[in-house]
Amino acid sequence: MVKAFRNTVMVLTFVVVAGSNIIWSLLDDYVACGLALAASVTAGFCAERAFIKRSHREMIRQHGAD
Repeated sequence: MVKAFRNTVMVLTFVVVAGSNIIWSLLDDYVACGLALAASVTAGFCAERAFIKRSHREMIRQHGAD
C-alpha cells in the first residue's frame, strides 16, 4: 500500500509541476521536466517517510518505548 501511495504522489506531482511549467511556458521543456522529476522524487520520499513515522508512533503506542 505504501508503494502504491508513494507512486501515486510521485505521478501527480510530476504531472502538476511539468504541466504548469509547460502550459505557462515559464521554462524550457527539458528544464521543466527535470524540475518536475526532482519534485516528484522528493514528494515520494516525503510521503514514504510519513508512513514510516506513523507506523513507528503506532508501534511505540502499542508496545511502549524501547
